[in-house]
Amino acid sequence: MNTSTGVRGAGRPGGGRRPGHSNTRALILTAALELFAAKGYSGATLRGIAEQADVDPALIHHFFDNKGGLFQHAVSSRIDLCTLFDSLTDKESAELTNRGEWIARTFLSYWENESTRTALVAVFRSGLANEPVAKEFHDRIEAALASCLARLAPERTERTPEFPSLVSAHLAGLVMLRYVCPMEPLASLDFEELMTLLARAVDVLFDEPRT
Repeated sequence: MNTSTGVRGAGRPGGGRRPGHSNTRALILTAALELFAAKGYSGATLRGIAEQADVDPALIHHFFDNKGGLFQHAVSSRIDLCTLFDSLTDKESAELTNRGEWIARTFLSYWENESTRTALVAVFRSGLANEPVAKEFHDRIEAALASCLARLAPERTERTPEFPSLVSAHLAGLVMLRYVCPMEPLASLDFEELMTLLARAVDVLFDEPRT
């Protein structure tokens, strides 16, 4: 069902697909994100995206060259994965006591936001099928998280190289079961209740391991 353009051909002489008007690019990006999020990179076809956007498939090639280019532009149009944790200043990072909660709340805030969630689901769902086009975005998320953790817990990061991966695993597992492949009770758990539970688990990772 086309949710963004209404009845196909309505209001246009002779009906038919939407011509290349100024908002066509935005319509294609929105349709692409919806289908990439729902079906993953492999499952979403250019023809299906064109149907969803109510445009001629040739316009997708005109604006984005190919499917990979469309995926990259669609995700980047909603979120900059390199700057996920940039809101934390150096002064704040030095004074922050609830580090695990800050990391979890900041990351999950993008998932709770409908606009950015669609882009993230598209990346994670495509990554499940080991799509190379999604790896670049996963790498950006991991790099942003590692950079933030290096500021929040420099000694912990230096002494335990696997520390960023452990934090990432906690967050990734949660988003998979709450947002990408929703499973109860996590899928409908109140966000603040979720934060209370998750923050404790992530905070533990900031403690130095016993020797």
